[in-house]
Amino acid sequence: MEERIIDDEYARGIRLKKTKDGYVDVTDELAEGAPAGDDGDEGGEELAFEFPDLQEDDEDLVGLSPEEALALRKKKEAEAAARKEEYEKLLTEGEALLAEGSYKSAELKFEKALDLDDVATLASVGYWRAKTEDFKNPDVLMDEYVESGYENLEFDLGYEAVEIIKEKFKDQFQKRYDELTEEETPLKATVEKKQELRRGVLKPRLKKSGIAFGVAAVPFLAALILTVVFGLKNFTVSDDTFVIPTIVCAAIAVVAFIVFGVFTNKFINAGRIYRANEKISSTDEGARLEEIGAYKELYAYFIG
Repeated sequence: MEERIIDDEYARGIRLKKTKDGYVDVTDELAEGAPAGDDGDEGGEELAFEFPDLQEDDEDLVGLSPEEALALRKKKEAEAAARKEEYEKLLTEGEALLAEGSYKSAELKFEKALDLDDVATLASVGYWRAKTEDFKNPDVLMDEYVESGYENLEFDLGYEAVEIIKEKFKDQFQKRYDELTEEETPLKATVEKKQELRRGVLKPRLKKSGIAFGVAAVPFLAALILTVVFGLKNFTVSDDTFVIPTIVCAAIAVVAFIVFGVFTNKFINAGRIYRANEKISSTDEGARLEEIGAYKELYAYFIG
């Protein structure tokens, strides 16, 4: 019994053989071309060492004896087999519920199955079949990824799962894509027409307020500069020659600044409204148009 266990679990061996010449010949029994047995060089002493074939990259095996490692390995294999059995059982039950149209119950089955397998391709497909009622409502899937995009969708569902969904439900995706196109076409024409009408009003207003802003800036800057100049000249003379001009220019600058502030505010508001008009999503209809475009972009990956 001991010999059988060693043969089964300790599959790798290193053979050390002392030749007649006094050299030590080292042979890896798993290496290509290694001799199966005695090479005919009689008279040499030979020692064989067996090493356990523990190929798992598992920190739990560190520091364990071969017997303990073997026991742990068998325990993990048993747990993995139990998970696989439970996974397949949940898949079977989920498929049966899908066939009955019990989508919510099927969703719960597939959701449990997702935690039992690293890849879980079939569980992922089943889960989204249940969530979307066999893709009668494909927007349920798209709602989750319309902002993050197709790459995140493919990463979360798994490449193979996405390919299965594409192949099986392409017609549903095409139908929904066509529905969105039908909604998009007239909506786009309406949004662009209204945008152009608003642009016809806002563009002249922006131009007019810009001119007024420029005109108002000139006297303010001139009065401000003269105030500074005359103010500095007061320090170069001993009398009050430049005091009155300084006060007058300062008063004009204050009044001009108030006027300049009014026209500046109008110019800023006109620019803000004009930019908002150029942004499609600034209206409810425009926001819906952009949303349709985002959905269509996702659907295009599934029908292309």
